[in-house]
Amino acid sequence: MTDMNRTEGASGVLDTLSPDRVDKLFHSPALRHLFQENASNEYALIWLLSKHTKDTGSDKIYLKDMVRELGLPMSKVSAIAHSLQDKGLVRWTHDGSGEEGTYILLTETAITSVRTQRQALRDYHQRVVAAYGEEKFLHLLGEITQLEEIMRQEAEKEADTHGKP
Repeated sequence: MTDMNRTEGASGVLDTLSPDRVDKLFHSPALRHLFQENASNEYALIWLLSKHTKDTGSDKIYLKDMVRELGLPMSKVSAIAHSLQDKGLVRWTHDGSGEEGTYILLTETAITSVRTQRQALRDYHQRVVAAYGEEKFLHLLGEITQLEEIMRQEAEKEADTHGKP
């Protein structure tokens, strides 16, 4: 089997996983650092807006929602948004007079950057699965799923024993 065929096979395996599952299996701080072009908080804000757009269909996210999602103070989120705006990655604007709150939108430059980073990560994931072996990877996924289920059941038993929800 050629490397190209192995990569195509890996793509099929990865397509069966939810994005959350892929994140859990492959993403680490070291990997994020390897692929990101922006500082951590900037990358997180761009990723959050990109995910929000994909999940909701809305291309804008209010600063107050970013504060809640990122767990950062408003002043920090505002500073990050200003930095991203200065780099041409977001547009910061508001509805009406701004009383409803301000929001940011990704620019085409940021959208292209996110797509490029996602494709680079997808290619990386495919190479990892191909190098590890598709059959071994599928077996490992089954083992992880079984372990997660056992852990969930034991946590429920522990909560029931101590009367916690």
